[in-house]
Amino acid sequence: MKNILKTALIFTIAAMMLFVACGDDDDDDASDSEKDDDTESDDGLNDDVNDDANDDADDDSDDDADDDTDEYPDIVNPPDSMPFFIERESAGDAPSTEDVAQFTQTMKSFYEGVDYFRWATRHSFGLADNNEWEQTPYKIWWTNTYAVKEGDTVTFTWTRPSDNSTAKVGRVLPAVISYFLLSGDAVARDLALGYIRGLSAAYDGMIWAGEDPVIDSLMARTIFHRNHSWEADGGRKAAVDYDAVRYEIIERRHDTIHNPDNPTWGDIWVRNKRSKDDFPYLYRNIPVLARLIRATDDDEMREAARKLYLQIVGMCKDIVENDYIIRTKGEGGEVFIPRTDIGLVDDFATFTLYEFIFPRAECNAKICTAYIAEGNGLDNDCRDGDGGLYEWINIAGHFWGSNMIWGFHVSAVSLALAFGDDETARELLDGLAARMDELMDHPWADDNVEWHPDMAQLLVLAAAYGLPLTGEEAQLVMDHFSASADHYNRFEYWDLWADAVPDGEYVYIPDRYVYDGGAAVGAYVRVPEITNLYEYCYSPLKDPAGARFVDCDLLLGNS
Repeated sequence: MKNILKTALIFTIAAMMLFVACGDDDDDDASDSEKDDDTESDDGLNDDVNDDANDDADDDSDDDADDDTDEYPDIVNPPDSMPFFIERESAGDAPSTEDVAQFTQTMKSFYEGVDYFRWATRHSFGLADNNEWEQTPYKIWWTNTYAVKEGDTVTFTWTRPSDNSTAKVGRVLPAVISYFLLSGDAVARDLALGYIRGLSAAYDGMIWAGEDPVIDSLMARTIFHRNHSWEADGGRKAAVDYDAVRYEIIERRHDTIHNPDNPTWGDIWVRNKRSKDDFPYLYRNIPVLARLIRATDDDEMREAARKLYLQIVGMCKDIVENDYIIRTKGEGGEVFIPRTDIGLVDDFATFTLYEFIFPRAECNAKICTAYIAEGNGLDNDCRDGDGGLYEWINIAGHFWGSNMIWGFHVSAVSLALAFGDDETARELLDGLAARMDELMDHPWADDNVEWHPDMAQLLVLAAAYGLPLTGEEAQLVMDHFSASADHYNRFEYWDLWADAVPDGEYVYIPDRYVYDGGAAVGAYVRVPEITNLYEYCYSPLKDPAGARFVDCDLLLGNS
């Protein structure tokens, strides 16, 4: 009876929240027509390993305390090892060495078979190399786009303006950077550089000529440049038709406005009213960008990464200084706060709207913003990272709200670790473990086909930032990632330029869903997140006591 009453209360309040809730999910995975350690534990959780590791962490914690010569004092210096480990109750048998090897080979064969990073390079665009305006090139993984093949040329255009492309780039960029740092791969290097510059472009594009003072800390949802063509690898001819989105739109959650004399890009159109929806992924890039800046000897990469890092810092400072409100710009560069018709700050532009009812509702998002802005969590006490009833009301209202809620928790752990707030990181990581325990057997899982695929990718990221997976969780990862690889391998249009692909219009991103009569009856790991294994393999924060699910040496071809 109590559960029934709780569920009724959740859905009642959820209905009320829908009036102000974020509504920006344009996830086009549903198309528009839609060194890893060799330590293996019997149960996946070895308390002796944890105890020894904690002792080592305590002994080594002050090794570099007297080193005051930092080449990059404005860039956080993430730890080279996990400062602590947590303990968890075992659940399920850890996958065998043979099963891990087989899974790894499945994923390796998939990545190589579809030539994932080269494929992403071909379909990600924004401003091409050697463009006619001699401007710095950049790449974006777009939403709401499709391709038109005519002869030997593929033209990219839109069904409607993109809003959440930053989420796509933010999801995949840590894996691309990680693979580049692990392998030195030239394709991954160019893709990472393009995406980094693409995110920077969203800041540069929000500056208007004549601004005094220039406010360069606000981020657009995206910008629309001008029509042009280019030649990709192997002589593949491509073009972009921006005319489909270069027109004025004034709407509650997003406008498209003209910026005819932008100091960086010239005549562009700007999609404004930056939403918090993409920030869980953007924020998780901060420690990865910091590692890139400090590890690479590629000056061009370092310069681009440092620029983006500092742009994100500037934006977060603006958000903190404005009581956790995301400001934007309108016509002529006028700064304003998005509000509803009744004068409330619109939900998509604030982290505090529900605090009067649920005090820690969006605390994970706030503490992430504070770490990036000020290097510490300020007065945000998120405890174990559980936002309480707010979270379940949000998810009941629209399931994709789980993307932000779960994503901000992982990002909060990664940032607390990066900025050396070990006490908070430990509490948040304990909470993340509790969250995973709850999600594994939650009664709502059967009602949402995305539940376990989304949980699988979340577990990979959680493991990258110190969570020791149980055997049951490791098996879940392997099951859903391998099923997703099998699903995507059946996609016919990985290379639109192939002779076997006739002229016509194509949705060129594989759909994550399986349909029956128009209804989604199955789902797989998102295409931008299926490479999360590389972020895991690069991370120095993995817990060797966790159940293994991937052989990183085999994945990288080192064994």
